[in-house]
Amino acid sequence: MDVFSPDQVEKFKAIFEQFDKNGDGDISAKELKGALKQLGQDTDTKTCKRMIKTYDKNRTKRMEFKEFLDMMANVFQYHLSHPESKTGNGADIAQNRKLEELFDSLDVDESGYIDEEEIIKLTEKLGEKMTIEEVRELIGQVDKDGDGRVNKDEFKRLMSAK
Repeated sequence: MDVFSPDQVEKFKAIFEQFDKNGDGDISAKELKGALKQLGQDTDTKTCKRMIKTYDKNRTKRMEFKEFLDMMANVFQYHLSHPESKTGNGADIAQNRKLEELFDSLDVDESGYIDEEEIIKLTEKLGEKMTIEEVRELIGQVDKDGDGRVNKDEFKRLMSAK
């Protein structure tokens, strides 16, 4: 993925290495939290664990530099396609954090997606009964990448729609 210039890759590498305390080439959720904070993204350890789970291709439960760079590329591409998210004012950041917390509470299995089963369980808790067809239709209205699930970006777009 050639999203970044060689100079940008080197800057990310320097940040990554700063938090790879033992120099073994990967970082933990706690170390990722520190790296993201240095990049201006204040997040909690639980969210960092989910990020690692999402990008951890070899399932080590730690993030290697290539995985870190893939994550940063996705963040960069998201901001390019959502220029309104670059404002960075306090209200936007607070709203974004609230939406992420809401998503996390709905993502019961911590997969990074809200799926049919989670929506059915939620509606049952709310005293509603939805058929699988209704749930699929609901997901289809939000599911931009067509994978049959709602990811965090799709959820935030839906909840932020005016």
